[in-house]
Formats: sequence, structure tokens, C-alpha cells
Amino acid sequence: MIHSIGLKAAQEQKSGQYDIRTRHLDAEGRPLYVNHLIQEVSPYLLQHAHNPVHWRSWNDVSFQLAQEQNKPVFLSVGYSTCHWCHVMEEESFDDVEVAEYINENFVAIKLDREQRPDLDEVYMTALQVIRGNGGWPMSMFLTPQGAPFFGGTYYSKPQFLQVLQQVHALWQEERQDLIRQGAQLLASVRQYLEPAVTGQTLNTDLISAVAGHLHKLSDTRHGGFGQAPKFPQEPYLLFLLDQVARQPQATLADNPLWQEVHRALDAMLRGGIYDQVGGGFHRYAVDHRWQVPHFEKMLYNQAQLVQVYARAHAISGNPEYRRVVEETLAYVSTELRDEQGLFYSASDADSEGEEGRFFIWSQPELKMLLSAPDYALLCQCYQIDEAGNFDGKTVLNLQADLQSLALRLGLDYGYLCQRIREIRQCLYAHRAKRVAPMLDQKIITEWNGMMIAAFALAARLLQREDYYLIAAHAARQILRRHRREDGALWRLSLAGVSSQQALLEDYAQLLAALIALYDVQQDRFWLEQAMSLYCGVMELYWDKQAAGFFVSAQQSSGPLLVNSKNIADTATVSGNAMMLHNLQALLARSGELLLQNHIRRQVQVFAAVVNKNPLSSPVFLQGVAALKFGNVDDVQYAAGGAAWCRLDAVSRQQEGPTTIRLVLGMRPGCYVQTAAIGIQVQPQAAGIRLPRQERLTEPSAINLVTPFLPGTALSVKLTLQVCTEDSCHPPETMQLTVWV
Repeated sequence: MIHSIGLKAAQEQKSGQYDIRTRHLDAEGRPLYVNHLIQEVSPYLLQHAHNPVHWRSWNDVSFQLAQEQNKPVFLSVGYSTCHWCHVMEEESFDDVEVAEYINENFVAIKLDREQRPDLDEVYMTALQVIRGNGGWPMSMFLTPQGAPFFGGTYYSKPQFLQVLQQVHALWQEERQDLIRQGAQLLASVRQYLEPAVTGQTLNTDLISAVAGHLHKLSDTRHGGFGQAPKFPQEPYLLFLLDQVARQPQATLADNPLWQEVHRALDAMLRGGIYDQVGGGFHRYAVDHRWQVPHFEKMLYNQAQLVQVYARAHAISGNPEYRRVVEETLAYVSTELRDEQGLFYSASDADSEGEEGRFFIWSQPELKMLLSAPDYALLCQCYQIDEAGNFDGKTVLNLQADLQSLALRLGLDYGYLCQRIREIRQCLYAHRAKRVAPMLDQKIITEWNGMMIAAFALAARLLQREDYYLIAAHAARQILRRHRREDGALWRLSLAGVSSQQALLEDYAQLLAALIALYDVQQDRFWLEQAMSLYCGVMELYWDKQAAGFFVSAQQSSGPLLVNSKNIADTATVSGNAMMLHNLQALLARSGELLLQNHIRRQVQVFAAVVNKNPLSSPVFLQGVAALKFGNVDDVQYAAGGAAWCRLDAVSRQQEGPTTIRLVLGMRPGCYVQTAAIGIQVQPQAAGIRLPRQERLTEPSAINLVTPFLPGTALSVKLTLQVCTEDSCHPPETMQLTVWV
């Protein structure tokens, strides 16, 4: 039943390197079937390598076969940790009856959406046009040339057989109609993903309009946006945090946008979407109260939510947000990092064939594992009862955040955190004895860039040098391991083997990571690496005629019928939105004036699309706000990056004044005259202490003392003139908003 000597040789070569998933085994436990996916490196594709379906990879050869046999293509798209992908595999793809029907009437292609998100985007957009929604597994039917004409998501075996039979009959009887339908659908997809060049100007009033619309969408009772299933929606949260930072005149207690953010963050850190034992976030909650998650854990969620919580902590000083950041980064460092310091992609929802089994607890089990005082405290802090909240067992949910619980129980917050930490360690040690969910060990450039940026941001905002060291080491590793001989990037690697040409998002997120590393210590190495990567992305992805960035480079295997220039944020930030931020950041730090034209054209090319669908592009609008009103980062640059000022520390006191420490730095060979430094603070600070040196040539501290209460903000304007021994730049003003 092995259909090729070459496939058998590939199977023998990979023996022991992947888990065999099939019910069809011989007497010695070896799989009866093997298909072309055995030649792939993707864990998801290898999961299907022993299905009786004659799966093929996405490449020119597969589509040539479909054209020669005049068969439609059945395209199945998923990813390795997708629960319903596993279910459909077990019910249909590993079923001989279904497989025989597919093999006879279709050319079957499997696609890993994490490996080729550019293709996933095209066909998911088509599916959304057909059905109004989408999801994974994605089940699409294509012409032999690759045009989609029908599709769905998960089907049970009876449903799937019926769909296969209907599509086959239509292909035999109404083929030309299906081909025309595919062409029309493809035109609709192009209209959405390939923005037309227009003369429109972007309406910047949409920034406040989107903020207002998100206010209407927010769940005022349980936090977040919309109803079940509930996703974190990190792009929305990042946009709202940026808007909060732009409104220093309003206290946090009086700012409705902050209320939306903190309601969502508080709900997630209390809920089951947050792993209360091991740290880190699950992908989404299946209920509107965030209690029961879909148990897979994705690297990109950890990266984005660390950035959200770290920025929220910088604004509010809430120690619970810091706790979540540190626990999540500890989880990533411990469980998602390889021996070289790079980050794995995800962990599965399932273990031992059951969703969530690794993460849930019974009440008797908790009583047995913990001492009586610890169990009593656990019940005071978590929602625990005999009925449970997940099939008679319990996904741990806090009754309230630990700061509120400490007040309720009359305990010191630090003491309660320590007690809960000890209880968690006990439960974690017991949980570690269970069969763990499968770990997807792909190293994806895009997601590693996001995680590196998260560690770097946390290093800066939380004053954690160890985070900087982790981020810097990972960045050096990804630049070494994912660089091709021609200097371009690979998208991913597995077991040290790199593959798949990088996409725009890989460049955009890694570029953002290098900028984030530079912002921690202003080490020129990171800026030089960032400028080099910028040159690469401009060469490979910039549309030199119409502007904007293509998602894919043109040299790809298999048909690429739509070369997307999408601007919409999804579970992650759009590459084009990220590049708008990157271009502005590089201009401020390098002074490279050519970037000004790229920034202007990047906004212009997407104006019509964003004007029409502003809610789809919150991070792009965040970049537009920075362009029009100035950025509100805690690091500001002047004189083409020759000088910078960053918020170094805020010393908040229970009683008495708060001390704010700013650090003013400059490049080697530059200096600033201390007497010429002008500082304006609104509201007025009680005291300003400048460095004593007459001429500043090295990073120096500026201390502000304010009597204002937590939840208020100071607007600090710092005017200076940067000079060298030969000349001086014009005076410039840097503005920082510092939350007390």
C-alpha cells in the first residue's frame, strides 16, 4: 500500500523524527499508507503523511497533475495544534471509504496555514465571500488552475461524503459554470486583497471614530469585544492603549477607553483563558465570561499579550499586569524555547485524545494534592465546586484579581502572591506527570520576531535586563539560522532545517524586534541590522509602481493567483500596518530622509481601503495617529537619532511624592549643552533636577518629582540642541507622556 519507492525511502529516513498518526498499521505497528507529505518538514503535514488519502503538497507538479487529469483540487488547510483539524482527520481523512472517493475524483492538496499564510489568506477570503465566515480546518474546492469555486470548514464524515459527491457531480455536469464561478470569486478576492490606486486622502477622523466604535462593541460586563467565542483581539487593545496614552488630560478613572482596556485585561487574567497554573494564554475562550478556553497555546498570543499587559502596566502601575507579563515570559522561556534560544510555535489543545485533559482538575484531586490550609486558600481565591465548569471538572478561574483578593482577605499583596505561587508550583509539578499536549517545534520568523519584541519591551518597561539578554540572544540566532545565502530570510525551520521563503510579515515583525532591541540600550548593532533588513524588504516586497508591500515575493511554488497587499489585522498585525510603524521608527532613529517618501506613499496607497473599512485596520490607524500627532512611546529621538530621551523609572510611593527618572542620551561624538536644555511639565512638577555637567556627552539622568496621584499623567516637553565639534542641529523638542 506504499505507493512509491521514493516515499518509502523518505519514510525510513524520517523514522523516529515525527509522531505517526493513523489507525492503519500492520502487525508490526508500521503504517500501511504513505503519501507525498512524508517529504515535508511541517509537523502538520507530517501528521497526515500516513492517511490513505493521496495527499500532495502545494506545488506546480500537483496542479499540473490536476490539469492533466482534468480533476478539481480538494484543498485542506489547517495547522498542527488545531483541535477540529484533528477531528476531521480521524473521521474522514484516515477513513478508507472517504480516501478512496477523494483519490478517484480529486487531486488532494494539504496546506499548513502557518507555513503559507499568504495562500491561507487568499482562500480564507474566498470562503468568507462564499459563506460570510471561515475557520479551520478549511475545506476548499478549486479548479485545476487554482481558482476557488466552493468551500466550507469542518464536515463530519457523512456531510463530507455528501459534499464530495455533489462537487464531483457538478464538475462532471456543469464544469464551465464552476470555472466561471471560480473566476468571479477570484475577482472578488482580488478586489479585497489588491487595493486599487485612487486619489483618496485618508480621513484621520476615523481614528477617533474607530475608538468610539470599539467602545460600542465592548462587553461592559465581562470585558473584551463581542460574544462567545471570545478572542483577545490584541490589535484592538494595542490601538486603545495608544489612544489612552494620547489623552493625558483625562485621569484613568475618567477615561472610557481605559475602562474598556482594563476590563478586558482584568477579565482575561482572572479567567480560564489564562493558564492559572503554568502561565501563558490559551488561544481563545469558548464562553463570553472567559472561563473555559480552547486549550491550544500559540506563540503569537503570548507575544502580543505580553506587549499589551506591559504597556498597560506602564500606564497604570497595576502590579497584576506585571505579574501576568512575568509569568507569561517565564512560561515561554521554560516551555517554548529551544536549546539555541529560539521559540517554538504552539502547543496542542489535545492530549491522550481529549481536548483540555492536561489542564483540568477534579475537586478530590485538588484536595488530595494540597494541604488543608493551601486548599482552603485555593477555594478562597479560585472558583471551585463539585460540579466544575468543564465536563464535571474544573478549569481554574480566579474569583478576582490577586490585588483585590488580598484586600478582601486582609492579606498583604506580596504575601498572597507568594502563597499562590507555592500552590501553583505544587499543582504544576503534578501536572507535569501527565501526558503533555503535542508541541509544534517549528521556528517561525514572524512569531519569533514578535516574541523577541515582547521580551525587549518588557526589558525596557519592567527594568529586567535578563529579558533583554533573552531577546538579544534570540535575535542573533534568528539572523544566523534563518538567513539564506543570498541574504534573504527563511520563514521557518524545524530541527535545524530551514525552508520556505519568508513573507512580508516575517520581515516586518523581525524588523520591529530589532528596533525594540535598539530602544533598550541604543546599541548601534541592532539599528544597523534593522537598516539592512529594511533594504531587503524594500527590494523584495515593495510595489515599486503603486507603493505598499506585497505579502509574498513572486518566486513561489504553485499558483499564486492573488498577490495580496492586505492591510487588515487578524489574529496578528498586518505586515503593511507593521511596516508603517517600522518606517517611522527607522526615520526617527536613523535620519534617513528617503524614508519620508516611503511613509507618505504607504499611507496614500491604503487610504481608500482604510476609509471604507477602518475597523479592520486599527494598527495602521495607530501608525497614522503617530504620523499626524506624534508618537507616544516612552522613548523619543531627536536630531535624526543623534539624541534620545527615555523613561527610565517611576518610583511610586504609597504616600508622598512620586519620582520620575528620565535618561537623556546621545551618540558618540555628539553633545548637549546642559544650560540650553528646556523642560516644560504639565501639570507643573514640584521639582526638576538636571545633571550637573556643563556638557552632556554620555547618558545622563533627569529627575522629576511630582505630588500627583496614581492614574494621572505628566506631559514632559524636553527642548535641546545636539551638537558635534563641527556643527549643531537645529533645536528640537521631544515630548513624553509619563503616567504617575
